[in-house]
Amino acid sequence: MQQSDLLQQLKDIHVPPAPGWWPPAPGWWLVAGAILVCVLLLARGVWRAWQTRRPVRRARQLHAELARRHRAGELDGRAYADACNELLKRLFVHGLGIDAARRVSDERWLALLDRALGEPGFTEGPGQILGDARFTPAPAVDGAALEALMTRLLGTISPRLRGRLS
Repeated sequence: MQQSDLLQQLKDIHVPPAPGWWPPAPGWWLVAGAILVCVLLLARGVWRAWQTRRPVRRARQLHAELARRHRAGELDGRAYADACNELLKRLFVHGLGIDAARRVSDERWLALLDRALGEPGFTEGPGQILGDARFTPAPAVDGAALEALMTRLLGTISPRLRGRLS
């Protein structure tokens, strides 16, 4: 009788509570760490690309200001051509680090600009004024055509241009 009394004292099966969501298993910590590293590397790449393109963005802004001043009559044709030439030279040498642009002038400079643009707008078009033609006593500057050519050139320039022109 003593044994049946013991069986009466047994309780039903007790199911443990389901595991909570926190703290996650070690595998989830590894996945979260890998995602964090990927996001940081992506952000770093985007930041570097943004910084690399900064000189080109600034040159576009400066050219827009020069063009506005030329259209308003604040700059004559020769001063506009001189300012455009200086802007391109500074962009190529200092902004993009193209050392070949440091040493060239006249026809070789215009040929370099043509290679950057991908068409002969500087050696055969309105961009000729950026060579020795602007040093003549009365240079003929087509400001609207030069502005359009500069806009096209600045629109095609990217930091990858360095490898193509060096």
